[in-house]
Amino acid sequence: MHISEHSLQEMSRYRQSVHDSNEPREEHDSSTLDAAVQLRAAVRASAHAATHSIQRASMHPAGSQARREAVRHARKELKAVRALTALCRSGSGATADAAIEFAAKTNQILGPLRDRDALQRSIVRISERFAESESRRVVRAVLLATLVVGDFDREDESQYSDLAIARARRTMRAAADAVERLANHSGTTQLHARDDRSDRGERVLLREFTACRAELADTLSTASDAADLARLHDCRKRASFLAITLRAFGENTPQAIVRVRLRARRLASALGEDRDLALLDAEMTRARAQLAGSPLVGAIDSALRLARLEAAARMEDAARAFLRVRRAPVRKALQSAFGRD
Repeated sequence: MHISEHSLQEMSRYRQSVHDSNEPREEHDSSTLDAAVQLRAAVRASAHAATHSIQRASMHPAGSQARREAVRHARKELKAVRALTALCRSGSGATADAAIEFAAKTNQILGPLRDRDALQRSIVRISERFAESESRRVVRAVLLATLVVGDFDREDESQYSDLAIARARRTMRAAADAVERLANHSGTTQLHARDDRSDRGERVLLREFTACRAELADTLSTASDAADLARLHDCRKRASFLAITLRAFGENTPQAIVRVRLRARRLASALGEDRDLALLDAEMTRARAQLAGSPLVGAIDSALRLARLEAAARMEDAARAFLRVRRAPVRKALQSAFGRD
């Protein structure tokens, strides 16, 4: 996941507050403390960034590019809050659970807005495959009218969007409050990664990495079907989790961690593109029914089929690159990052 400039600034300020605190860092295990501080700073920064993005979304009209981008960014940051909080419980499980729950609720509220945005972006991508500008314009107009505007009239869509943003602002305030309580638990320098022995932070990450590899290997070895699509969806969530959480460690980490983060991000992106095109293909059922007999349907289907084949090839390349990362060096690197080498 790409962390925004706003998030990075928040992380920098939080790290500086820890550095300037009255209790010197040298008195603590530096490796464990650094890992915990980086994770906790990333949680706080993502919560602030999500709050800022939802506020920004409320300032722009429904359907505008600015609102769609703000919602998209807010959801990315909310996923970061959920993923990182799972590694930063700091002996305060109830507070961490509250942060995760309210972040998940906010993300759920914004979900339909994101799905409509993804559908519109997929329509634009398909239309761009047509060589002539007039053909691109017609395809885009027909699909938007059939699949997007056809669901709601513009007034209803605007009201629904405004209501969703207002609800998201309320639940986001609760999530941000929980994150602040978590960040301030036992003082800003007394930060520890989740430390019950059966579920340490590095163990969670290693488990997700191992499960993602196993699901990918199994899926690539079988023919594509509905069950495989479900497994690929699980892989996308695991890959996103790894990309988000490992991003918090920055670049000054063992090479194995950097490699997993970059390949997980590439895999999550490829799986996300494939998912969006699959959703467009499913939505095309309505368009095919309404435009039955029109040569436009065949042309759109051909473009969509080619786009899905190309996306599948990119997804397979990303999956095989991820599978080339071995478990042993990742395990060693994670133990080092959490001060257990």
